[in-house]
Order: sequence, then C-alpha cells, then structure tokens
Amino acid sequence: MNSTSSFSEKQQTFPDAELLPVGGTTCECYCVKLYGKLHFLKRLKPELRSHPQYVAALQKEFETGYSLEHPHLVHYAAKVADGILMDYIDGETLHQFVEHHPDYFHHRKHADRFLHQLLSVVGYLHEHQIVHLDLKPDNILITRVGNDVKLIDLGFCYTDSYTDTMGRTDKYAAPEQKDVSSQVDARTDIYAIGRILQTLPCANFYKRIIRWCTAQEPGKRFQSVDDIRRSMRLPASLVRVLLPVFLLLVAILLVFMFWHRPQDTPVPSDATKEVSPPDTVILSQKPSIEKGDASLPDILPASPESKPDVRSAAPLPQPNGSAGAKPDGSTLTTPSFDQSTRPSPSVSSSLPPLSESEMEKQIRTTISPVFQRVMGSLRDSTWNRNTQEIYNNRSLSLLQQCGSQVRTLQFSLSKHYYIDERTFYQQYAHVLTSLSNDLYDQMLKNGK
Repeated sequence: MNSTSSFSEKQQTFPDAELLPVGGTTCECYCVKLYGKLHFLKRLKPELRSHPQYVAALQKEFETGYSLEHPHLVHYAAKVADGILMDYIDGETLHQFVEHHPDYFHHRKHADRFLHQLLSVVGYLHEHQIVHLDLKPDNILITRVGNDVKLIDLGFCYTDSYTDTMGRTDKYAAPEQKDVSSQVDARTDIYAIGRILQTLPCANFYKRIIRWCTAQEPGKRFQSVDDIRRSMRLPASLVRVLLPVFLLLVAILLVFMFWHRPQDTPVPSDATKEVSPPDTVILSQKPSIEKGDASLPDILPASPESKPDVRSAAPLPQPNGSAGAKPDGSTLTTPSFDQSTRPSPSVSSSLPPLSESEMEKQIRTTISPVFQRVMGSLRDSTWNRNTQEIYNNRSLSLLQQCGSQVRTLQFSLSKHYYIDERTFYQQYAHVLTSLSNDLYDQMLKNGK
C-alpha cells in the first residue's frame, strides 16, 4: 500500500463497517474488521472529501502518527483510499468515562495514574518535535480493561514538516493559539492539560499544578511536562508519611547526641550533697592546726551532721578522682562526681518516678510556644512547593530551639523525679511529630 498517495473521493468498501457516534465536525468514524482484528476507520465527511485543507489535515495525521509508537497513543495502521485505519480501542472518551464512573477520580492514586499516563504520551510527542494542539477530553480515550489512557487525533498537530495548524478547540486552547501572530510550542499543550484537569473531579488535588499550567503568559507556565512530573514526585500523601519520619529520626539523633555528649566540669546538685556517705573525706582549705606541714590542707572526716559544703572544698575533685596526701605521707583518693546532668544511681533510686503522661504534658507545654513562634505563621498557608521550602528552612532552627528547651526541662525535672531518659526523649519525638502533623493537616485544609 502506498502510504504517500493522496486521499480521493473514491470510497473503499468495508461490508461490516459500523458507524460510531464519534468523529466531530469534519470526520466520520467506523469500526471495521480486517483479518479478524478490529480497526478504527476515520473518513472525511462526504462534503469535505474534495476540500484541499481537510484532505491535507488527514494526510498530516496519518504521516505523523504512522511513525510513532507509544503505549498511550493510538496506533496508526494503514491508509486507505478515503481514510486512515487505526487500531480499534475498546473504551470511552474521558467525558463519557467520568459520567459513567463518577467516583473513579475521587481516589488520588487513580488521578495520579491518569495524569502520569497523559504526561507520558504528551512528553513523547514533544520529544519528537510534535505539539498536539487539540488536547481535550474527547481526544482522550480510557480503555475498558485497565482504565488506560489512549490519545487520539493528530489532525491539528504542529510538526517540523507541517507548520500549518488550522484548527483548535477554544475551551482548551491557549491564548497564543488563538493569536495567529504568536508561536505555539510545548507550553501550549501544557495549558490544555491544565484546562482538562479543571474539568475532572480530581481538580482539587492539583490546584497548584492547574494554576501554573494555565498561566496566561507561556513564560509563567511549567516549561515542560517533566516540570509537572517533578511537582508530583512528592504528593501530599507521601509528604505526610515522610515528614513525621524525618522529624522522628532527627529527634532520635538528638537523643543519641545528648546521651553521649561530652562531659563538663561537674556542679553537684543539692541532692548529691545530702546523700554523701558518712566516710567521705573533704580536703579543707583551712590552715592545719595539727602537727605537720602547714602547706598541706587539713583532712577532716565528714559526718552526717556536719553536711560539708562540697563547693567550698579545695582542690575540686577531678573527673576520675585525684590523689590527696594524708599527714602520714600516704595518699587518699577523693571521690569523683558524675559529670552528666543525670543524678547518681543512689539519688535516682530515692526519687519518685515521673509518669509518661506527665512527661508528655511537660514537654508539650515547653515546646509548643517554640513551635508556634517558629512555624506558627504557616498555619494560614497552603502546602505547596514554596511553603514546603519555607518549612524545611525553618526545621533546623526549630529542632535546635526545641532541643535546647527540652534538655533544660529534663535537667530541671531530674532534681525532683526519677527520669528514664530514653522514655523522655521518645515522648519528645512523639510530641514534635504530633505538632508537625497538626500543622500539615491545617495547611492541607487551607488548600481545599
């Protein structure tokens, strides 16, 4: 079959041809069977078969489509005397599908699947220097099996070889397409994608995408379908999962760093002084009144009644203990104090435990004002690429300030209660995640 011959008024006979209720204003469409396989036959209407402009459009559609192969683009099989043959698609137009399946696009996974397939085929055309220029629901078929996208009708497309684009559908046409003096490009199809999304029940899912697709000026739109794909890469459902996980991991990291933090010079608490064992010895700074070297500090036994002030003792005990000299020349090791802020085991065991519910209450009371100060201004915003970037930029400051407040709280509570640090910081992570989820949910509601 000569694929380059012109269309003529001669009509090829297909005895089993079934006229279909599609085709638009210029063409008639039939279902025909060849060699046991169903095909879609597209013919110009009788009054247009001698019109050079429409004959050229059908010729362009076949020659452009015949060279393409994509799973979501109708397959152009052959050219006949008065029309073109395509593989038959058992499905419905997008408008018919929505009418017959009103709840389908209410599910985000179905909506995302549809949009990904549409972007895939439109991106494929753009990679081959083809702009469809007539994207609309009637040119998008949804298969009965699998609900897959099939794009049809390249009659109005722009290619390097066919630059004459005579037709359009005004409802979905971009401003530059209506202005004959303007140039069309991939962004013209992107405008139509935004208009299509506006007609679907899932439009609420893609408010931001629709807004950027349908900008009046091409320069303010997405510049390619890849840009739309990137904006979909982290849908809200995924962000909802990843954001708490990220914050939880950061909180756990803070716990680990706090647990293994460098130890500072000890400042014993009052509780430590009260439980000093009776046989503790203190190196006093008083002059010696006994016989011996007056330059050596006096060694006095401590009794429970005396309760010596260890902060006035000299020299201060060293981190791992230090050796002091007795009057008889032997050495005496002074007790060392725990350098962490945690009470000693003897102190901890004598303090009442703090319940998890009280821990959570204390932590929430402490960090809620910090969270409000750092993140509160976002509660009136919607979740989008811009606010997500703002949130990420503020997260480090939030974690630093909350971490500082929580450490202070833990030290303060440990003077009066026994605190299990692992449980304490698990509660901290839980509260921080709860506050973040609450903010995220509010931002999603703002976008509806």
